[in-house]
Amino acid sequence: MNAHQLSQPSSLVIRTLDAVDRAHAKAAMMIHTARNDVRATLEHGLDRVEQVMTKGLDRARKGLHRADVVSADVVNRAQGVVGHAIEKARVARSKPEHLAS
Repeated sequence: MNAHQLSQPSSLVIRTLDAVDRAHAKAAMMIHTARNDVRATLEHGLDRVEQVMTKGLDRARKGLHRADVVSADVVNRAQGVVGHAIEKARVARSKPEHLAS
């Protein structure tokens, strides 16, 4: 290019548009890179929260299962004690000593 071509308005407009286009492309690339970085950071944070919550829920489920097993055992034992007491009362009631009293 010679000085005469650079001084023409159409050449200056084209060069300006080319420079704006390059700047626009570079800015868009930088914005996308920043967006991707933010997204990756947030996704990593969500993954960590999910892991912590999953572990907590698993512990809660195991605790609930243990409590259920213990409570079922307590109910069964109580049922056995009450059943034994009822049977003992029936036997005592059917004995002649009970009838005399």
